[in-house]
Amino acid sequence: MSLLIELLGSIALLLWGLRMVRTGVMRSYGNNLKSLARRSEGKTLPAFTSGLLVAALLQSSTAAILISASFAGQGLISVGSAFITMLGADVGTSVAVLIASQKFTTLAPLLLAIGVFGFIASKVNKWQNVFRAISGLGLILFALSLIASTAGGLSELKQFTALLNIFEDQPIFFILLALILTYLSYSSLAIVLLSVSFLATGVIGVSEGLYLVLGANLGSGMLPLISNWRGSIQELTPVLANLIVRVVCILAFYPFVDFVATFGLKFVSIELFPAIYHLSLNLIVAIVGVIFSKNILMLATKMLSNLQEKELSQPSFLEANNFAMPAISLASAKREAIHMAEISQKMVVSSLAVLRDDNIALRSEVIKNEDTVDNIFDSIKLYIARILQEELTPTETQKALNILNFTTSMEHIGDIINNSLMDISGKKIDKHIQFSKEGLNEIISIHEVVCSNYDLAINTFVSDDCELARVLYEKKQELHNLEKRSVTKHLQRIGKGITDSLETSSMHIDVIRDYKKVNSLLSSVAYPILIASGEILESGWKQKI
Repeated sequence: MSLLIELLGSIALLLWGLRMVRTGVMRSYGNNLKSLARRSEGKTLPAFTSGLLVAALLQSSTAAILISASFAGQGLISVGSAFITMLGADVGTSVAVLIASQKFTTLAPLLLAIGVFGFIASKVNKWQNVFRAISGLGLILFALSLIASTAGGLSELKQFTALLNIFEDQPIFFILLALILTYLSYSSLAIVLLSVSFLATGVIGVSEGLYLVLGANLGSGMLPLISNWRGSIQELTPVLANLIVRVVCILAFYPFVDFVATFGLKFVSIELFPAIYHLSLNLIVAIVGVIFSKNILMLATKMLSNLQEKELSQPSFLEANNFAMPAISLASAKREAIHMAEISQKMVVSSLAVLRDDNIALRSEVIKNEDTVDNIFDSIKLYIARILQEELTPTETQKALNILNFTTSMEHIGDIINNSLMDISGKKIDKHIQFSKEGLNEIISIHEVVCSNYDLAINTFVSDDCELARVLYEKKQELHNLEKRSVTKHLQRIGKGITDSLETSSMHIDVIRDYKKVNSLLSSVAYPILIASGEILESGWKQKI
């Protein structure tokens, strides 16, 4: 019993280490990783490489796949590019497994020391998260050594080995076991590393270890689909395509496991075997996926053809019978405000693809979303007005007004996208003109900052956190500087007589100034929180907005 508890504790430590790496990297370099994925649009090798790097850094192909799926759903990248990025993410996780499976006896305590003491000593949030990720790597390696020692004890336990012997000739059991463990731990990487430790200590045979790898691979394909099942068709298509190619390759590998187990040991040590097998499988998946990407995506699209899109045009969280309890009604209004913000955020994110690619279908969808935003905003206004008729405390009254201010900003953002940016895109499509390469890169850079600030604004509104509000407030000046530089460079290009810059002169300036307006509205989310904390005066807020 004690050995089982030790094993569970070691696995928990491994999962916690993986989480620390993921959160540390995302908090310190999350926007950079997202920008890398965005900039790889339409290019097979860059898209594959970006997925590989993101998954290796996050220690999770699931996280990288969900990021790619969300980009596809927002129109930032095509479904094909998202699929290629996912294939790279699977290979990236395999590389992470191969590195983590090595026996670095002194590296674990060294990384823990650097991570912990660096975190304590650092006062800068970004560096604290870097040291968090370093200590997470140390925990992963330390957990693996604990799992190895515990697994060695299990291999000597007669009851445990007798149980495994019962299923010795039942490969489906080991595949299902790995599949279930992958789902419960939300990490195929952890399960493959667990099979490495079990195999190295003789708890299971080579063939059983490889079956566990196949099950973990199947689980890594299913996890993103389960997590994203309520997503749009654009989000689901590359995720389903990734699962399809994975299932096909696993079925192809399955009959030859025993042969590979016997043959492979002549060239690879038993400690490396599961990691090498895992990497080989994912490389084959990637090759097959790239070669037959169009066919696989067509099959995935056909399978999803009968799936209905979610209905977002009506309020989802406003309950008409909650007014007697203001806390509940305010919570419902806040949930609906977030729902509305996510739709207007999608409009902002999609606007770049419309402007860049002259995407007429996506432009129509963005315009349609504006009607949705207006409908939900009207419902929230009426709901807040009804709440204010109740006997509220001053705090509850302020919360109601903050929700109304937030949704007003979101509605104004929708107006900017629909009435200005979509109008610009329509003129650009009609005139068959393009932004200059330099000008488009400047617009993309500004758009990336706005999208990043949108996430920050929603998180600030949800949390009412003063530190997040301060960061959001300071981001306003960063975008102002980008806008000034872009306008200056654009005017210089016009002075040089660059044709594309001349043709899109007013469009370029209008686009970046519209994004600046959007960013200003996002920054306004921080003001009520900073006023409440006393960091800025209310008179100063009114002047700024």
